[in-house]
Amino acid sequence: MAGAAMLAARAAGAAGAGYVLLAEAADATAGPDAIVRHRGPLAERLADARIGAVVVGPGLTGDDAARARDAIRSGRPLVLDAGAIALGLPRLPVPAILTPHDGEFRRAFGDLPGSKIDRARAAAERSGAVVLLKGPDTVIAAPDGRAAIGVSPRWAGTAGSGDVLAGLCGAMLARGLDPFAAACAAQWLHAAAVRAAGPAPIADALIAPLGEAVGSCG
Repeated sequence: MAGAAMLAARAAGAAGAGYVLLAEAADATAGPDAIVRHRGPLAERLADARIGAVVVGPGLTGDDAARARDAIRSGRPLVLDAGAIALGLPRLPVPAILTPHDGEFRRAFGDLPGSKIDRARAAAERSGAVVLLKGPDTVIAAPDGRAAIGVSPRWAGTAGSGDVLAGLCGAMLARGLDPFAAACAAQWLHAAAVRAAGPAPIADALIAPLGEAVGSCG
């Protein structure tokens, strides 16, 4: 599912990550020339002190699990999405954001009691990461108990839009925001792009409005 990784990379670039490296396990779909492609061992790339954030999970398959674990252990700020959440989560010692939808959340954390906010807070405390629990009423919870709710248009759940959101989270981390602020900013930008794209968009249509959405934040 190389297109998922490309959507995340394009979103990160459009949201202000100055240099985006797409680590490929296979041929990727066509994309912007500004996105740098890399294949092979990741150790040297992950050791680069300039890395501001690593996004792991969009388009991830079982064959990529070893590479994903290497990235998670890199010591860099992390965004874990989709397949990366399913790898089994230690308590993360680095700044991190998890971006599960409800099914991924239940597979990772089980059937936690309480409201959506209660469940997201409990998962954040358990993982040591900010949890962005997706949905029309996205809940963002931090390990210290802070929580926010972001409202998105009902059509925001189109296939691939979560990959765009993961890329936005990575860009906000790379720009220096703490994980809770980064997740809140990413959710706001994502919702703004969805509204600008109009009803029933494909995820690719969310990329173009991102520049204007970022610009509107000053």
